[in-house]
Amino acid sequence: MKREGIVSNLLVLCLVWAVAPAAAIPLPLVCELTSEESPSIKIRLTERTTGSLKGVLIQNDRALGVFQSGKPKPGKDPWWSFHQDNNSSKGISVFFKDTKVWNPHRRLPRPQDTNRVLFAGLAPALWNWTTNRKRGVFQDKSDVLKAAGGIWSISSQCVGGRIVDG
Repeated sequence: MKREGIVSNLLVLCLVWAVAPAAAIPLPLVCELTSEESPSIKIRLTERTTGSLKGVLIQNDRALGVFQSGKPKPGKDPWWSFHQDNNSSKGISVFFKDTKVWNPHRRLPRPQDTNRVLFAGLAPALWNWTTNRKRGVFQDKSDVLKAAGGIWSISSQCVGGRIVDG
């Protein structure tokens, strides 16, 4: 009986561990995305979660909110999300190698060769952003809106939106 109890307790612990949400793990390097429209606007991805890289959208080194970039699942597009206070928005990410669009159903360009990204829907999401305290939070931040609607350069520490490991 004691042995069966120990085994069942271990099984419960393993199940709890397996379904518990994964904690974000700090990245060995910062993956930085820089707006080609407004270079003072950047996304710094500093943590890895189960299916994404997580960091902040910044303007002149001031954090504007939490940004995540996620890898595609079979049959799905790569995604982005932005969170600030209790609000969030999400959309799809379109990756490029220079001017060529990355397509998961083609051989070239390879995902690891992509060096630019467009976050579809980010600009309208920020334009319409409201909080309990303020409507149109980003409407007076033209640089942020230009950046959100444009192309972002992916730093060399990232490989196609993924972090370089070692």
